[in-house]
Amino acid sequence: MGKFVIGEFAIDVSRCKISSADTEQVVEPKVMDVLQYLYSHRGTVVSQEQIFSAVWPNATFSPSYVQRCIALLRKALNEDSKNPRFIITHPKRGYSLEVAEQQLNKPKRLYLPALAILIVMLIGVVSWFYPDTPQVKTHFTKLMPISSSEENESSISLSHNGEYVAFVRGDKSNQAIWLKNLRSGKEIRLTQKQSTYHSLGWSSDDSEIVFVHQQDTQTLGYFTLDKLTLQPANYREIYTFKDFKVTSQQLEWAHDNHIYFIEKRQSDNHTQLSSIDLTTQEKRVIKSSAGQDWMKLQALSPSQQSIALASEAGQNKYRIDLFDIKASTTKTLAIVEDSVQGLSWHPDEKQLLISNKHELQLLNLQGQLKKLAFNNYHIIRDAHFSLSGNDILMELVKVDVDIIRSTRQAPTQFETLVDTSSVDFLPVYSPDSSKFVFESHRFGIKQLFLYENGAQTLIFTNPNNEELFGIVWSKDGKEVITASKNTLFRVNIKEGSFESIPHSYHSFYLREMYHHEDAILVSYRAADGVTFHPAKFDLETLELTPYTGSGERLACYAMDIDEQDQVYFSNEKQVFRLNKNKALETVWQSRTKEIIGLSAGATMMTVTLADKDGYEMNEIDFKSGSNKTIFNGKDDGKMLINASHDFQQFLYLTEPKRTRTLVRLN
Repeated sequence: MGKFVIGEFAIDVSRCKISSADTEQVVEPKVMDVLQYLYSHRGTVVSQEQIFSAVWPNATFSPSYVQRCIALLRKALNEDSKNPRFIITHPKRGYSLEVAEQQLNKPKRLYLPALAILIVMLIGVVSWFYPDTPQVKTHFTKLMPISSSEENESSISLSHNGEYVAFVRGDKSNQAIWLKNLRSGKEIRLTQKQSTYHSLGWSSDDSEIVFVHQQDTQTLGYFTLDKLTLQPANYREIYTFKDFKVTSQQLEWAHDNHIYFIEKRQSDNHTQLSSIDLTTQEKRVIKSSAGQDWMKLQALSPSQQSIALASEAGQNKYRIDLFDIKASTTKTLAIVEDSVQGLSWHPDEKQLLISNKHELQLLNLQGQLKKLAFNNYHIIRDAHFSLSGNDILMELVKVDVDIIRSTRQAPTQFETLVDTSSVDFLPVYSPDSSKFVFESHRFGIKQLFLYENGAQTLIFTNPNNEELFGIVWSKDGKEVITASKNTLFRVNIKEGSFESIPHSYHSFYLREMYHHEDAILVSYRAADGVTFHPAKFDLETLELTPYTGSGERLACYAMDIDEQDQVYFSNEKQVFRLNKNKALETVWQSRTKEIIGLSAGATMMTVTLADKDGYEMNEIDFKSGSNKTIFNGKDDGKMLINASHDFQQFLYLTEPKRTRTLVRLN
């Protein structure tokens, strides 16, 4: 019985595959064994003991194994557990698979020769009316620097004639705008005053460059380039931003002297696509974000009839839309993951180039994605095709973050624990605080390492290099659990092996293990795009249950669970508790500083606060209500990220060191 059908689903036992016209899923071998057993006894009620003895013949009976497989099968078969179509639960008796007898559809061979002839004829007709068009180059191998400077370079902007790039050189407030002739290699400094510059753009005839100048406020201005000397002249300030800040990495200067950009309101992070008329110097909102969307990038098409938009549309979800300027209509092209760091058009206006963190992707107007592979483990920003489409110009960013430690006895003395010239972050202490697990992005690969007794050990290779969302330890300290967008990974610390547990929910973030249930406290992003909701993920049923209060989902910043599995969470200034009756209680409130972390014990709670000056940890006694400050730290570029369970050791992340280089790929 290698293949069979359940409703619209074709089951391939040998490949552990469950597929339909819309989906194709690969399940674990034991899950497929359970389905095969149910199918062989279809129409009959079989107990959990019968299923277990058939699938795990030499093991001690455990109903959770069967329940987990049933939950995974229901998700693969797109079933609602409360109203199942195929796998029926019979309380205290077991399960039955109810399915009509079917056979896999065999391919129809009738008329096949005639169909083949028709296809050949159609191809010939299409070729006659539509001669060959130049193919978009998709194979790139050679990576060369654009500049030989050792300073950081960013905000690359290619002129429309393809001869020049404008860019920013320097760091923070010590930056200047430069111009480079791509043919001769000659470089010219355009701004003499060192300041902070970003978001460059060229006028349609390449005679002017617009940019954002950042001091106390943001100012949009432009200057004219002398055609002989290429020196800037006639600088004009156009607009000063007050409530909003320009967040798009490029400014788009249209033929009608309108400049398009994305801006964010500082009070609530609302984003919008706007334009400024250089003639009247008036700003106009073109399109506002909605729901949890955050607009990130825009790209004006070569014909200037449409604008491609990249929006963050959920946790690890980024939507690419096409906005028709004249009709004010929007069409969604694709959903991508792992961030969007750049968006631009191919010269043929039929493809979009996406800078997708560590890789490049081509997106056509039918929504089809194609990866452009080349050897790279740096972050890609602002990739643009050359005028011919044979080269790609972009910014590569190398980021270095280290993990350092201080103690309660010597809070200002720091010891470097992890320094690998890559991003090392998210350290989480074991239950006995003798070691910690952390995530590291070495050579662009997202992996988990164990730090113990001064040594680092790789424990999770992350074979598909998926984005990971949080780390929690089991209460016995023998394993850690991490999560990708749709899978949990249970990692055995001693063996370095792992078990994959797929689930049907999109990305959520792991926070803490429950003490008395096989479940994890998690958070997932709210509709406002800023706050997070607390929820419980059951490891046996694979169900996600959000916590509510007064009929509404609860928003949270910091979260924890006490020894009785009562959930604690906070907003900016208050700490709440869901008691045993699931009623919501306010247990503490901060007067001025923002709450960034909390740890709940049986009689005591520790709250971490932060403001512009630094960090503060307070112990709050539940019975007396007394409040005692146990730790203070300055905000001098180091980020307090975690503490040991006895609050004797504190882990920090160093300020990111970024090395930015402009390169050409051909």
